[in-house]
Amino acid sequence: MLKNIGRILSYFFHPMVISTFTFWFIIYQTEITIDKSNFIFFLSFFFSVLLPIVIVLYLKIQGLITDIDASNQKERLLPMAFGALFFLIGFITLRQLNSPMIIQGIMFCNLINTILVWLITKYWKVSIHTLSIASAITIFWILGYKYVIMMFLMLALTTISRILTNSHTLSQSIVGIIIGIVSTYSQLVLLFLKS
Repeated sequence: MLKNIGRILSYFFHPMVISTFTFWFIIYQTEITIDKSNFIFFLSFFFSVLLPIVIVLYLKIQGLITDIDASNQKERLLPMAFGALFFLIGFITLRQLNSPMIIQGIMFCNLINTILVWLITKYWKVSIHTLSIASAITIFWILGYKYVIMMFLMLALTTISRILTNSHTLSQSIVGIIIGIVSTYSQLVLLFLKS
């Protein structure tokens, strides 16, 4: 029963869901003026969600990963490398289109955060779920959405879900949170949102 609850929470707080929501909210629900908003959202979704899903399915069909979650620590390296490549191409594309700095910054953060986790994953497994939710919370915090209780609850539920599904330990989840907050905040504030 608890494992099923953990699975449901893991799907609800899946990095692909969080990424889609983050781009959607910023593009359509904030005061930020975005020319060609539908096209910018499509590109953001295409590079940060659709292409990674396609490559994971392809790697599964080819037998290069045993499950679509890439649960095996070593099997996570190849999907993450492709993910980093897609984020890089997405960032360059968004940059060339002169999309808002926050949108470029999120794609860049996805790239750098993926590279950081890839480097660590060679030696230890970090929770990408908790990194993703922590990164999104940091983005919303920077934009002025400071709902501490709700944000803490989302971090806690994501961490609990990863532990209940035996996907990660508490320390692996906490390291994901720390990387998500520190890395995302540093990149956005220093490189993309300078006053």
